[in-house]
Amino acid sequence: MTLADAATSDTPEGTPPAMTDSTTDRSTGGPADAGGHDAHGGTVFARLARFSVRRRRLVVTVWALITLVSAPLAITLTGALSGAGWEAQDSISQVVRDELRRDFPQAGAEAAAVVYRQETPIADAPTGLALLVAGLEGAPGTLGLVDPLAMPAEAGLISPDGRTAVVPVQLAADEDADLPVNAGRLMSAVDAIDLPDGAEANATGEWAVWHDFNEENERALHKAELLSGLPTLILLFIAFGSAVAAGMPLLLALAGISFGFGALHLLTALTPLSVWSMNFSMMIGLAVGIDYALFIVSRYREEREDGKDTADAMAATLSTSGKAVFLSALTVVLSLAAVYLVPVMVFRSMATGMILSVVAVAIASLTLLPAVLALLGDRVLVAKGDEDPDRAAEGRWTRWTSAALARPKVTLGLGLVLLLALATPALGMRLGMPGARVVDHGASSRDGYEMLVESFGDGAGAPLFVTVPAEQATEVVDLAAADAGVADARIVTEPAESGRVAVRITPATAGDSQDTSDLVERLRTDLDDQVPAAALGGPGSQNHDLTAVLTGTAPLAIAVIMVVAFVLLLVVFRSLWIAVISILLNLVGVAASFGFATLVFQHGVGADLMGIEYQGFVNAWAPLFFFALLFGLSMDYQLFLLAAIKERRDATGDSRLAVRDGIARTGRPITNAALIMIVVFIAFGVTGPIPPTELGLTLALAVLLDATVIRMMLVPSILGLLGDRAWWIPDWLDRRLPQVRFEH
Repeated sequence: MTLADAATSDTPEGTPPAMTDSTTDRSTGGPADAGGHDAHGGTVFARLARFSVRRRRLVVTVWALITLVSAPLAITLTGALSGAGWEAQDSISQVVRDELRRDFPQAGAEAAAVVYRQETPIADAPTGLALLVAGLEGAPGTLGLVDPLAMPAEAGLISPDGRTAVVPVQLAADEDADLPVNAGRLMSAVDAIDLPDGAEANATGEWAVWHDFNEENERALHKAELLSGLPTLILLFIAFGSAVAAGMPLLLALAGISFGFGALHLLTALTPLSVWSMNFSMMIGLAVGIDYALFIVSRYREEREDGKDTADAMAATLSTSGKAVFLSALTVVLSLAAVYLVPVMVFRSMATGMILSVVAVAIASLTLLPAVLALLGDRVLVAKGDEDPDRAAEGRWTRWTSAALARPKVTLGLGLVLLLALATPALGMRLGMPGARVVDHGASSRDGYEMLVESFGDGAGAPLFVTVPAEQATEVVDLAAADAGVADARIVTEPAESGRVAVRITPATAGDSQDTSDLVERLRTDLDDQVPAAALGGPGSQNHDLTAVLTGTAPLAIAVIMVVAFVLLLVVFRSLWIAVISILLNLVGVAASFGFATLVFQHGVGADLMGIEYQGFVNAWAPLFFFALLFGLSMDYQLFLLAAIKERRDATGDSRLAVRDGIARTGRPITNAALIMIVVFIAFGVTGPIPPTELGLTLALAVLLDATVIRMMLVPSILGLLGDRAWWIPDWLDRRLPQVRFEH
């Protein structure tokens, strides 16, 4: 019988006789039954494995078609995504924005600002500004502009030194997604105008910033792919010792990501989705795709080396590692789903993008990967005469784990001290939201913003707007002007049909500073007391409201994530202590990652070395989003490790032996997976704007800590100290939980 014949047969020839003592079976593969089926022949995962092996050409063809159909949608995804969506739904700033759009478009709350500067006073030489205004009349994507030369000095469109002017330009848009696009068209129009020597102009404003961010985001995505590609290939080759096997994880990840991107594109027809979803879904999809493939391919090679044919080996692989992949993906998805509790489109978009990628990659892991492995046959195995690198490494991992088990209290203490020391800075974490400086120097929106704040003050880039009945407008102006945090306050519109007007308030501080957030809180409190009919919003208030929503919903979302993870762990491992310990270890690991983020992105420790322009705060979305992601990803290794330990314990009945063998068996695959995931996260971190950088570098450290300190020190020491007690569960609870088994 040929290998191909054996792969499609349910009664494989040459399968070694069943071992009578399962404790001596290296793979814990267990005996085959009389009909040639393994003990898991009837499970969902085993049946799926056999189907993928038998119908491997069909499965590969279907996935090839899916990838081909998805590719055009994936390639054009950027154009379908929106730069909008940062508003906290139903917040005061959102209500005021809607009113300004409807009744006061002339207030320029969302207008692009073309900032013009020359070396001499504009009043003495107005030609350059006049050329700019004339060149922008009727520019594509615009509805009109305000000429500073035609406005009185009280309008505040010419700087106090007389050398800088602001030309507000109203952007055309049927929906928010059009605004960044039209801001880009305005930038092109500005660049095309031939200004006099010594004069310069740049377009800035909320939507101009989003246009530049979107472009930087896309460039960063391509750079990250290139930067992570070669190191990933090298690490995969080292992991497998075979070029053919090394290509499997990348093939799987790319197929899954293509499908995920295509699905994301289709979803944009139903609901707006943020451009932020692209980077994060690519980063997570690539990372977990490689992880899942490594564990499945490594286990499959072990099963084949133990004498099983393709079908039986794959059935055994999916019944163990495949089941762990499914549970890991489920944990990540459920953790990210908690982000939907936040009423902000951007966060829901990012969660949606990552969930789609993880689901697609998991499905590909359980269908496409078995089919491809079956097609490749022995080419994915270790060459005859060579030792399997995973098995060769087991001795080293056994020695390390034995040392940790020999001194569990010392090992536990050292690990906890390290993690808690890293976590300590998180106690002083300050949250904030980025402004125009999220874009790099050299971009029009960033350079225009710097010109604006240099000439008009830090708060000019993010003004506040108050809508109020016309008869109370003067009271609002006087109230605002009396606050030391206000640089300017004035009425900027005529009464609308509603009888209300808009008052513009320019803070003395930047829109992303804590002082501006405090100012918003003070003014709203004063207005509630003295002018209750007034509503304060505008660009300068959006960060305040967004931060408030995020910090307000984070506790509930985090609680949901922890409860879901606890229940899943309880069901899978049938141990109260394992579930509790896993949750606590994840919390400590997440806290250490938060401490790192605080040191680097708030205090700037090592920022220059990394080439990072730190912000002086941690992004307000970090606690919830990082927690969801880190909790989900940390469960990845935890599930694979604990599944291997449980498998050995069920087979041998010896808890300490199970810890030693489980860590030894998963040591090299988890280490390789962690190294590759770290490379991917760092590549996405160092090539992107500051938000992806913050996410990428923090995730990289989290994976490093999870794969080393937690797995190598805390898990063996805690399980060693508890012994059999680690697997205790009340009888009444045990009877009510469904069965999930990893042995075969």
